[in-house]
Amino acid sequence: MAFIELDTKIWEMEKDVKKFEKDAVQAAREYEICKRITQEHRKLLLKAKRHAESISMLTEDLAKKEFEKMPTTIEELEAAIQDTESEANSMLFLNQNVLQEYQNRQREIESISRKLEDDKVECKRCCSEIETTKGKWLPTLRMLVLKINDTFSRNFQEMAIAGEVSLDEHGLDFSQYGILMKVKFRQTGQSQVLSAHHQSGGERSVSTILYLVSLQDLTNYPFRVVDEINQGMDPTNERKMFQQLVRAASQVNTPQCFLLTPKLLPDLEYSDACSILNIMNGPWIEQPAQAWSAGDCWRKVMSVEDEN
Repeated sequence: MAFIELDTKIWEMEKDVKKFEKDAVQAAREYEICKRITQEHRKLLLKAKRHAESISMLTEDLAKKEFEKMPTTIEELEAAIQDTESEANSMLFLNQNVLQEYQNRQREIESISRKLEDDKVECKRCCSEIETTKGKWLPTLRMLVLKINDTFSRNFQEMAIAGEVSLDEHGLDFSQYGILMKVKFRQTGQSQVLSAHHQSGGERSVSTILYLVSLQDLTNYPFRVVDEINQGMDPTNERKMFQQLVRAASQVNTPQCFLLTPKLLPDLEYSDACSILNIMNGPWIEQPAQAWSAGDCWRKVMSVEDEN
């Protein structure tokens, strides 16, 4: 009986041993699975840590202070995550059209981006076309300005002063292109841009008329009218200016130049190509004007000519 009882206990113990061995194998398998999951989570943790440190360095004091605020168990952490997600969802769904507006804006941004790329291509094409067109007329314009500058500088030197003309270029902003005129009316000093701040009215008038004279050979028109250009000039500059104007207007194949002025200096030098026209005006010549308008004076002149 004792033998049978012991044999029964041995059988039960062997049965328990097999069960424990099976549980141990299952536990070892679960341990390997948990170990692999732990390693994967550790990698994700290191990656998240590097990303966080790239945004802001995490010091030990800061980490300790921030982690102390976090839940200490997985259950509490999951509950905090759910609370945060619920709060975010409540903020999102206050306006039911937020998602639709976001999608519309996203499509609009994509459409504008495509249009921007197309506009960039078109802009490059237009800039290339502008540069090609600019290359056709700009060298000619520069050459004309150089010719004007040669004549302008020579005329200024003859008046014992200095001046130059240059083309004021501004890249592709053609509305800002212009003629830059620099003059010097005194032996001491530097050439300055012609303006009301640096030169007197007479000096600006001299510069203007000399610039017009410099254009004499480069423009094609029947006549030129200059109105009271000598007003404000000193007698020396006025005399020199008049000599320059007479010389330029007396050249062959040049347009007529009409100088209108209320007065002129005495003893000016005229050429054979110049004519002086005195215009009489004012209330004191009423009777002569009536005589001329009636034709009596003309008849007297004609009768004198017939007698001669």
